Amino acid sequence: MAQMAAAVRVEGLVKRIRDGRTRRTILDGISLTVERGELVLLRGPSGSGKTTLLALVGAMLSPTSGEVHLDGEATSRLRESYRAKVRRQKVGFVFQDVALVDTMSARDNVLLPCVPDGIGPREIERADALLARFGVASLARTEARGLSGGERQRVALARALMRDPPLLLLDEPTAHLDEERAASIAGDLVALAREGRAVLAATHDPRLTQAAGVARILDLHGGKLHEQETPAA
Repeated sequence: MAQMAAAVRVEGLVKRIRDGRTRRTILDGISLTVERGELVLLRGPSGSGKTTLLALVGAMLSPTSGEVHLDGEATSRLRESYRAKVRRQKVGFVFQDVALVDTMSARDNVLLPCVPDGIGPREIERADALLARFGVASLARTEARGLSGGERQRVALARALMRDPPLLLLDEPTAHLDEERAASIAGDLVALAREGRAVLAATHDPRLTQAAGVARILDLHGGKLHEQETPAA
């Protein structure tokens, strides 16, 4: 049987931005692979390019050079309309500020990735099942602005999984959460990886980097990646 393609494979990724009259290199020759079943953490100081790298991996930005393969498909040179379609199908993203629409209910926020293709009973059933999985089923009709920080994070996680993507990207998923909520989110990410997804999370939080079940830790500094020892299980 043919080997399944990695959820994401990045080759020689370079990203430069214009900074006044000069061009500044944010990422310089990044290569990495995240397989299904792996929880990989990305560390680095503020301004090191972690969020930019996540956006490139998730096909939200185009690199200056290099290539990103999502589930075996090269994405960096695709037209934006098609790349957006690939992104919706293959990537779930949890932003640092979770990016919920405050005037919409928790359920409607979870359903947002399905809007371009239509929402029916099957989609509503899946949204409710995801809310239940993360312990916020009772808040399905509650407007997002009425949710606590931990509840918002769980709704955002449910939304990221709505299309059942092979790759899950998260930017500081435990930031501003107390010990109990941070531990719970860490457990959720480990479980999601063990179910067969690739999970890549940018984090400063030692509570996450020390969690059992983390496959690898990557440090980003000077525009380059450096792999650390795999944490003890």
